[in-house]
Amino acid sequence: MSNKIGVAIITCDREEFFKQCVNSIPEVDSLIVINDGFQYNNDCYPKRVKEVFQHTRNKSVGISKNEALRFLVQDGCDHIFLCEDDIIIKNPDICRKYIHTAEISGIWHLNYGGHGIYNRNQQTGEAVVKNIVKYTDDVSVDFYHNILGAWSYYLRGIIKSIGYMDEHYVNAFEHVDHTYQIIQKGLHPPFWWFADAHESWKDIEDIKKYHEGSVIRKNQAEWQKNFNNACSWFQHKHGFIPMQMPETPQERVGAILETIQQSYARNVLNG
Repeated sequence: MSNKIGVAIITCDREEFFKQCVNSIPEVDSLIVINDGFQYNNDCYPKRVKEVFQHTRNKSVGISKNEALRFLVQDGCDHIFLCEDDIIIKNPDICRKYIHTAEISGIWHLNYGGHGIYNRNQQTGEAVVKNIVKYTDDVSVDFYHNILGAWSYYLRGIIKSIGYMDEHYVNAFEHVDHTYQIIQKGLHPPFWWFADAHESWKDIEDIKKYHEGSVIRKNQAEWQKNFNNACSWFQHKHGFIPMQMPETPQERVGAILETIQQSYARNVLNG
């Protein structure tokens, strides 16, 4: 294993957001950009960006993320991060933090839970963490009820085992379905127990709160259509829509976490 780290930023029609995002990404082995919208000025791209994939038409989030995953896998990256363009990374050691969390817990797919409103207190704006599990003095895992896709970590082996995102989804549920496939393989805790590195909301900041400036939500009618189509396709595949997924009792989750740790935890960077 090379321990090579790759980050892909997925951007669309948000040049000002993108500039803030890309300049916040820490030094990694491979930094690429998938631009699924209009072409940005060349000075938006720092010299350390290895590749820019400019689409001639909008293809969707799922297709763009698959393009990023395929490139980073083929580029030999063992640790892959997908980043949407509306967040700023505040912790220069964020990649190492996520990797270390994964190697101790055995959960090799993690998602930032503090993005937007869905895991936030509507009055205070504070992150609402469902549960915190302490593994060691320096590693705990936070669990959130909802899954967000603004910053996602995958070990290369996860992609090799599960495959890529289902491109039937258009700007809705592509990452939900993909993580559910990972859950079904026993590589992640149950649905509604989405894992994240501890206190990641200290490491990552939304550029705009509450999805303000979202391109895929700008046209509400189109967004609703995409959402409804995504629900229909998820039900076709799995027999129910995500919102109907049953809750798993906490004691059962604890047993699953023990199994995941015993099966997959390892010190890949130092051992």
